[in-house]
Amino acid sequence: MEPHKALGHGGDVYRNPVSHDFSINLNPLGMPEKVKDFLRDSVDGWGRYPDPECEALRNALAEYHHVPAEWILCANGAADLIFQVVRILAPKKALLLTPSFSEYRQALTAVGCEIETLPMKQEQQFQPDIEAVLKQITPQTDLLFFCNPNNPTGHAVPVSIVKKLADRCRQTKTWLLLDECFCELMEQPENFCMLPVVGDYENLVILRAFTKTYAMAGLRLGYAVSSSSALLQKIRQERQPWSVSVPAQEAGVAALKEQAYLKQARTLIETERTWLICQLQKLGFTVFESDSNFILFYRKEKDPGELFQACLRRKILLRDCSNFDGLTSGYYRICVGIPEENRFLIRNLREIMDEKESCRNTGK
Repeated sequence: MEPHKALGHGGDVYRNPVSHDFSINLNPLGMPEKVKDFLRDSVDGWGRYPDPECEALRNALAEYHHVPAEWILCANGAADLIFQVVRILAPKKALLLTPSFSEYRQALTAVGCEIETLPMKQEQQFQPDIEAVLKQITPQTDLLFFCNPNNPTGHAVPVSIVKKLADRCRQTKTWLLLDECFCELMEQPENFCMLPVVGDYENLVILRAFTKTYAMAGLRLGYAVSSSSALLQKIRQERQPWSVSVPAQEAGVAALKEQAYLKQARTLIETERTWLICQLQKLGFTVFESDSNFILFYRKEKDPGELFQACLRRKILLRDCSNFDGLTSGYYRICVGIPEENRFLIRNLREIMDEKESCRNTGK
C-alpha cells in the first residue's frame, strides 16, 4: 500500500480565527436567501424525527435530474457516501489519480484495500493522461475513483472522455465512483456531467453535494445516483436510519428551486476566476488551469507553509495543499469569492510578496 500524508481540510476556522476564508470551495454567493428564510420559518418542525427515506428530497432530485427516485440515495454529505459505498463494495484493489480528494484514500484504507496510484504531472497542468488510466484499469481493479472537476486542481474532463472510462470499467467489471460535487458550479455543466447517462452503467455511482453548489456545508447534505438498485438497497439496509436531518432535507428541497441564483453564481465564478488567475500570475505564482470555483497555484518556498502563515497573520485562510498526495510545500488552493473578497485577497498577497522581496533585498 502506498504511503500517504496526514489528512487535512479547508474551512478550519475553529482553530484558525480568520476574517476571510479562501480555503473552502463553496458557492461564492453563499446560501440562497430564500433557503435561509425557509429554514427560519420551518424551525417548529425540527422536533420530529427525519424521514429515513428522504422521500420528498429524493422526489425533488428525481424531477431535477430526470432520473427515477429509486436511483437516489441521500446522506450526511458526499464524504459520508464515499465511506458508505466503499464499505459495502469492500474492494480488494482500487485505482486513484493523484493529487485528488484525500477521503478516497481514507475510505479505501479503512477496508484494507490495496491502492494503486496514477500521478498526474505538474508539467501537464495536473491533467489526467486518459490513455494511461484506461491501460491501468484491469479486471483486477475493483474500483476507480474519478473526481470531475478534480479537487484540488480544478480541471474538468469532458463527458465524452468520462464515457471512455465508464466503458472501460464496464468491460473490466470495475466500479466507477464519479465525484461530480463541483460540476454544477461550472459553465455548461452538461458538457461534463454523466447524470444523463447514469442508467447506461450499472457499475457507475455519481456523487453530488449541496455543500458546494448551494453553500450549505454546515447542514451536511449529499447524494448518490446509481442505477444499481442492489448496491443502493444494501447501503440503505446497513446504515443508521436517520442520517439526514430534517433541516438538511427541507433546505435541499428549497435549494433546488433556486436556479436563477445558480446561473448567477456560474457567471460570477467564470469572470472572477479569470481575473484571479491573471493577478496571481502577475505576482509570480505558477497557476494551473481551472474549470471550477477554485484555483491551485504554486511558488517555491524557503520554509514550508510560509505563505499560509503570512496570510494567517492577516486573518486570511488559504488551503495549504502540501498534504495532498503528489503535492509539496508551496502549493496552495483558493476559492473564487465575490469581487470585493478577491480584490482583498490579491491586495494582501501583493503586500506579502512585496514584504518578502524587501526582506530579501535588505538581507533580513
